[in-house]
Amino acid sequence: MTAEEIKNIFTLKQLQSYNSEIRSKYNHLSFEYSQLKSKFEIRLESAVKERTSELENKYKKDLKEKDKEIEALKKKIAQMQSVMDNDSTNSGLPTSKTAIGKKKYIPNTREKTGKKIGGQAGHKKHKLVAFNEEEVTETVDIIPTECTKCHGKEIEILKTSVDKQELDYEVKVIKRKNRFINCRCKNCNTTFHAPIPNDLKEEIQYGKTVQSLAVCLTNETYTPFNKTVKLISGMTNNEINMSESYVAKLQKRASKNTEKFIEDLKKYIPEQPVYGWDDGVVSINQKAGILRTYCTDNVALFIGHESKNEEGLDADGILANTPSTTIVMHDHIIHNYHNKYKFENVECMIHLIRRLKKMKNNTNHDWNDDLIELLSQTNKDRNILLKDEKKEIDKFDEKYLRQLDKKYDEIIQKAKEQNKAPIDVNYFRDEEKRFIDDLIKYKRNYLLWAYDFSLPSTNNNSERNIRPIKSKLKISGQFQNINYVQYYANIRSYIETCKKNGINIIEACVRLMADNPYTLEEILAFKKDSE
Repeated sequence: MTAEEIKNIFTLKQLQSYNSEIRSKYNHLSFEYSQLKSKFEIRLESAVKERTSELENKYKKDLKEKDKEIEALKKKIAQMQSVMDNDSTNSGLPTSKTAIGKKKYIPNTREKTGKKIGGQAGHKKHKLVAFNEEEVTETVDIIPTECTKCHGKEIEILKTSVDKQELDYEVKVIKRKNRFINCRCKNCNTTFHAPIPNDLKEEIQYGKTVQSLAVCLTNETYTPFNKTVKLISGMTNNEINMSESYVAKLQKRASKNTEKFIEDLKKYIPEQPVYGWDDGVVSINQKAGILRTYCTDNVALFIGHESKNEEGLDADGILANTPSTTIVMHDHIIHNYHNKYKFENVECMIHLIRRLKKMKNNTNHDWNDDLIELLSQTNKDRNILLKDEKKEIDKFDEKYLRQLDKKYDEIIQKAKEQNKAPIDVNYFRDEEKRFIDDLIKYKRNYLLWAYDFSLPSTNNNSERNIRPIKSKLKISGQFQNINYVQYYANIRSYIETCKKNGINIIEACVRLMADNPYTLEEILAFKKDSE
């Protein structure tokens, strides 16, 4: 169609109308586009914000969780560092367990005098005392063969001499024949001999002395069975050669012979005015067991268990049978405060000081140092009064005790404030809070030794009894089973009680292996007689 034809068909008016219509549609479409764009932008912005918020919340939550995890790991590291910092000054760890490269702390309560180490001028020399002529059992004449000056061979032996005494011993193997002479009764014509004791029931057996030596080596010097056999064989020039199984049987027999003694000991200890107890871990066939001790200044009882629990304590029959008149010393064992028990408790001062030192290491709070100083000074003052035999003082005066009580409370108040103080990090805040609560709750028990001088200030007696088992385990290794733990416990109870009362342990073990051990009454009487 030509332009002319178009012109004929569409008038200018029509074109203007059409143009207006197209413009209207364009404007409408532009408006819709603008609205759609606006809605899209709003929706997009909303979606972006929503997604951003979701991601932000998620990452905040993740970061919060990570912060918690980091904080927990930091606390764990602090706790592990605390364990690594354990030594004999702030825990029950023995000095032998001090880490390589760390200074070993050797307990020493002596005060420095400023004097040089070693013998002091004017100090009396300690040496062997010369024995009398009638005590000499062997004389050896040593005669030279030539002159020490000119080496001449012609010499005259004089009646004088330069005497040098020597104190020694020798092991003599005894091969004893015990003859039970047959006799005939003239009344009934019966042929008989004296009764043969149980320790001579075999045709040939080891004597009581060598048996007691084996028992002492095993239980006092912690020698393993195989080393006990070798030592005795070497000492006797290979004439006495026990088997390891025989030494093991001696443990069982020696333990059985202490049954009456152990029974009496369990009755005796709870009746005493004061006693202490403690326990230590032992290895039983690759598992952890317990060796517990109850003791006074003159007796010691050991009992073994496969695990540490209340049933074991009840089975011991000591705490449960202790009356209200008895005071029990221990290292803050909470079980002792069970309401089923009647006795009073006194806490070990040294154990408390170790806990305070450990808390100081963990928190760096100086209230721990203050309380350590108070306890140490109080104990020092007490010892000074106890050494003054002229005054015979058995307690502090009321003024001193009031001052002690006041200072203790002031330190506890300081502890509370330092525990609540807003510091950057205190991973041990809860632990410190529990410790402070303990110091408040058990104040009387922690200070009871200061109010009554008849009580010990430490539980060292019990700790000294437990310490040898550590040496035994290092040397001999583990126990085969719980039976051998109890054999050792019974024998140690007998030996340790004899030692505390001045009885020679070889002699005590000779009687033990002769089925005639010292009774508890005899042992206690021995110390009284010697005093």
